[in-house]
Amino acid sequence: MLHFPLFLLLFLLNLSSLQLIFSSDYTKPDKFFINCGSNSNTTRLDGRTFVGDLNPPFSLSFGRSTSVEDTNPSSDTPDLYYTARIYDQPSSFELQLSGHNGTHVVRLHFFTFLSRGTNLSDAVFDVSASGFSLLSNFSVRNRTDEVIIEEFLVTIREGLFSLCFVPSEKSSFAFVNA
Repeated sequence: MLHFPLFLLLFLLNLSSLQLIFSSDYTKPDKFFINCGSNSNTTRLDGRTFVGDLNPPFSLSFGRSTSVEDTNPSSDTPDLYYTARIYDQPSSFELQLSGHNGTHVVRLHFFTFLSRGTNLSDAVFDVSASGFSLLSNFSVRNRTDEVIIEEFLVTIREGLFSLCFVPSEKSSFAFVNA
């Protein structure tokens, strides 16, 4: 009976020293929360701050696109969805990653509004991430007044993360809010 507790103690000591080795090699993952089409930041109730993509504190390019703003937002609409980035031709949104290559969570936010004669609910488009198809013929036409969040796990092998937006032949543009 004395050997079992001693064995357990040795096992726990080895486990804790192994944990120290692994934790010293740990690198905090890249986290980008982006308020697309905006020059201002917005902080959510959960404490996440979405940074305006027009003035980001990190390396970012968003290809040929236009920023649009909801000129008549509802009082129920969260401020994260007052703006969007519109792509009228295949374009990439690119981020430089500093963390390890591997699997990353990609969350895309969509909310429709009318801006300068463009109704975001008319958009039909494809989205790919670093060569992997995420959305195909995506549309929010029948889901107006509803925030749509699409979430994906994407494996990234290079230091550059690229989201490609391609308008469908059915529509002349693609968009994303965050």
